Amino acid sequence: MLIKKIGLFLFVLLTVLPAAAQDNQDTVTVTDISYGDVVQDTITNGAFYDWWHIQALEGDVMVVDMGGSDGLAPLIGIIDSSGSLVARSADGEPNQSVSMDYTIPKDGQYTIVATRVGNQSGTTTGHYALRVRKANPPNQNTNSDQYEPVTFPCHDFEATTAVSLRFGEEPRPNLKYRITVYGMDGFVPVIRLQFDIPGQKPFDQCNTDANSTLNDTFTVPGEDTRTITKENLASNSQLIFTGAENAGTVTVTIASKNGAAGRYFAVIDGFTIDSPQKTDLYDIRMGPLAKFTPLTVYMAAGENSRIDPYIKWASGNMECDDAGRGDCKTVPTFSKAGVSLHESEGLTIVGGRSDAGLVLAPGNSDIMTLEIGSRNNETYGNYVLVLLGQLPVSK
Repeated sequence: MLIKKIGLFLFVLLTVLPAAAQDNQDTVTVTDISYGDVVQDTITNGAFYDWWHIQALEGDVMVVDMGGSDGLAPLIGIIDSSGSLVARSADGEPNQSVSMDYTIPKDGQYTIVATRVGNQSGTTTGHYALRVRKANPPNQNTNSDQYEPVTFPCHDFEATTAVSLRFGEEPRPNLKYRITVYGMDGFVPVIRLQFDIPGQKPFDQCNTDANSTLNDTFTVPGEDTRTITKENLASNSQLIFTGAENAGTVTVTIASKNGAAGRYFAVIDGFTIDSPQKTDLYDIRMGPLAKFTPLTVYMAAGENSRIDPYIKWASGNMECDDAGRGDCKTVPTFSKAGVSLHESEGLTIVGGRSDAGLVLAPGNSDIMTLEIGSRNNETYGNYVLVLLGQLPVSK
């Protein structure tokens, strides 16, 4: 009964005020959402909440994340089909995120309420990004690793999953992603790209082509620069994804051909923070055989970009402004590291002291949601994601 007492004021407001809110200058969003969706909207004094309807089944573990920007202190509630408030997140801090999970007791329509701390009497406003997903139900005799495949077929061989990255940027014209993976110490990269476009069959492509990486150079933090030649060309892979503005949520999986062990250095470009208050969300999950090895994720400023990178893993209680300094001194600096791509639209990234990074602790097979943005929500510009990980020798 505690949650009903805590959320009573929220419940009263959200069940008696929809019509009144529609009379204000701002409009309350009331629409459907599905598992896996990432949506963005605004909380104002005139419309201090939005309703997102979702169909859920008994036993679903619904996980909802909400990140605020522009000063918004986020708060999440869940209302069941009878109109009762059944779950509520903790109060969020301005420009931070909150997360909550709720096990669905019976089939039906549920409403995710995106609001602000204090609800009608609250004072914060701003933009938010909200994501809902279904997690592995607890207390069942299942291996959570089954939700991230150990291997998958690619052409005429099996690829062993090292890591998967899931994201859904706000669409913009001519959106293009370039995924480049350099293998080291025996790792033979495979890139898998998956997404769904409404009204079309799911897209699932597996790529091992590396021709465009010839003459590329890349520098792993603390190591000498490597150059891609004809002799080591097969140890790389690059996939260019144009028309991404129509793809919605994208999943990129980095794997190794036939389980070849080794390290990889992955660079994904095409991302941008187009306003200081914007925050991008990324789901990262380690492959079952790679989960006991560390994964380092860097956010590096793009060419001629003004952004001061900032990265955060809220549920892991980790955040980083400058890798290698201050609170991030345990993360290897990205300074002097980087990459030079020689594909037709080349890119040169030279790491600096202001680039951010996190070392995600090994042993975690759960989804890790990273928030990407700018330090103190003050800058904006293009950026790239760099993943440095490994696939150990299979026992």
